[in-house]
Amino acid sequence: MNDEALSAIWMSDSPVNKEKLMTAMNAVLDEDRAVRVKERGIRIASVLVLALLCPALMWGAAFGVTPLVRGGYALMAVGAAVLVATEWTYLTWSRQALPGPDDARSQLQKATFLLSRQASLMRMAALWCAPIFLGAGFIGLWLYQQRSAGGGSLLGAVVVIGWIVAFVGGASTAAKLDDRRARMERLLADLA
Repeated sequence: MNDEALSAIWMSDSPVNKEKLMTAMNAVLDEDRAVRVKERGIRIASVLVLALLCPALMWGAAFGVTPLVRGGYALMAVGAAVLVATEWTYLTWSRQALPGPDDARSQLQKATFLLSRQASLMRMAALWCAPIFLGAGFIGLWLYQQRSAGGGSLLGAVVVIGWIVAFVGGASTAAKLDDRRARMERLLADLA
């Protein structure tokens, strides 16, 4: 059931059938559940990859060739740990927002609140992934100074582009979450 069908049901002059209303609410909750289940696998895989990457980065921080390289790897390890914690929080909020035994209205309110929190978290993506990019920038600086100006410049450009992609990706995901939240809020407003 789409937004137009929901609007048609709510805007009609005839009294709303309680069964149709429950069907509409369940359709919105089912759609939200499907999106969350689809996202969950990708997010769990990313947490596992980052968790496996942390020891390698810590090794690089301990045994890097210069203090600049060790500092870069240390920042990247801290950033990977922050990403693991952030993804874990995001997954926890996603799991909490799944429809459960609550009535549909309270479930919509809960999902709306959690979508708002998730959107705020995604808007800050450039901030919480900054240590990774800063650490990679340190390694690029070392590469520029010690090995190859072209290689260091290339790594620096990749780091800047990656940071921009993280910012845009976080903003895009936040916009999608805000859209889902707004649809749920409209449904809740129509129920009032």
